[in-house]
This record gives sequence, C-alpha cells and structure tokens, in this order.
Amino acid sequence: MGYDMFVQRFEQGDVAPLAGHAFLAVFEPRVDRREPQHNYWHISADDGGTADVYADLAGGALDSLMISRFSAGTVLDMLVKFIGLADAVVLPPGCPTLLAHEGQRHHLPEELRADAVVVQAGADVERVLQSC
Repeated sequence: MGYDMFVQRFEQGDVAPLAGHAFLAVFEPRVDRREPQHNYWHISADDGGTADVYADLAGGALDSLMISRFSAGTVLDMLVKFIGLADAVVLPPGCPTLLAHEGQRHHLPEELRADAVVVQAGADVERVLQSC
C-alpha cells in the first residue's frame, strides 16, 4: 500500500514511548536492510511481502514508528503483533484508529475514541483500510 501509517502509544490522552524490545522482537528478525542515519529498516516477510519502517530506537524506546510502502499479508500480521506487544495503536490517514485491545480506547485523545476499531490480525487491518 502506498501511504504511511503511524504507530503511537497513548496514556491518558498523551503520547507515550513505545517499548523498543517489542519492536526488536517482531521486526528485527525480518530486517534485510538498514540505514541507521535515516532511522530506516526494510522488512521482508516470509510470504514475500515488504515494508519500509522508520523508527528511531534510542535508549530502548521509540517515540513513534512509521510504516510505509507495505504489503498486505504477513507484514500486517507483524504490525498487529507489534501493537499488541507495545500496547500501541495504528493511525492510518483517513481511517479509524486501530487498537490492539479495547482497553486502549480510554487512553486515546478524545477525538480518536469514537471510531476506533480493535484489530486482531492483518486481515482486520486490510478490511479497515479498504473501507476508508
């Protein structure tokens, strides 16, 4: 898909850091190219899918993550796994916020709460993106 999605964590409506260990656990095994000067990680999934991920992993935490030019399938499954481990949400442009679990809704800024959707697999993400 040709647009960017941001991944963010919120606590009581405010931005909070993402756990770096969750990023490394999910994405690092599938990294086939890095450009540290640009905080760039290229991901290649088992099903042939790819994604460009931009994340500044400093001090064991991330401020945010951006995923761009990503494939459907396993890449989106990896994204869902990451948001579950990091207690994060996905902010796709023009679409509802994607939650890893319902308990995250009350931590979102007020304007993101009503339409937020829980996703449990990459296929759920695909359905939401196709409906926007």
